[in-house]
Amino acid sequence: MQNKHLVTLLTLAAWWTWPAHAESTSDSLTRIEAETMVLKAREKQLEVQASIVGKQNEIAAKQSMTAALNQTETVSEPVVRAIEGIGGRMYATLQMSDGSILDVQQGDTLPGGMKIVAINSREVMAQWHGRKMRLASYAPSFNGFNPNFPGPGLGASGASLRGAAR
Repeated sequence: MQNKHLVTLLTLAAWWTWPAHAESTSDSLTRIEAETMVLKAREKQLEVQASIVGKQNEIAAKQSMTAALNQTETVSEPVVRAIEGIGGRMYATLQMSDGSILDVQQGDTLPGGMKIVAINSREVMAQWHGRKMRLASYAPSFNGFNPNFPGPGLGASGASLRGAAR
C-alpha cells in the first residue's frame, strides 16, 4: 500500500511539475521572441539614422557646391609692374588678380570698374567705388633657394677660395 501511495504521489508530483516546465519553456520562447523583435526594431532604427546622416551629407555637399558656384568673385587690386613714359604721356603696366597683364593710361577703366585717375613716375592712382587709392608695386615672391646668393659664412675670401679650387 505504501508503494501504491508512493507511486500515486510521484505521479501526482510529475503531473504537477510537467505543466510548470511547459510554461517555463513557453515563457522562454515568448521572451526570446520579444527580444528578437526589439533587436529588429533597433536594427531598423540604425538603418533609418544612417539614411538620415547620408541625406544630410548629400544636402551639405550640394549646399557647399551651390555656395561655391554662386560666390561673387572678389576683385583684388591690381599691382603695378612698370611705369613708362615721358612728360604727360605716362603708361603703367598692371598685373591683374587673375595674372593677366594690362597696359593702361590715365582715364582708362579696368575690368571690374576701377578707373585710373593719375600716373606719375613713382605711383599709379586709381578710384574704385568713390575711394581713391594708390596701387601697390609688384614684389616677386621668393619661394626657393638662390644658389647665387652667398651664405652668411662666406665673405670675399670664401668666394676667392671657390674660384681657386677650380
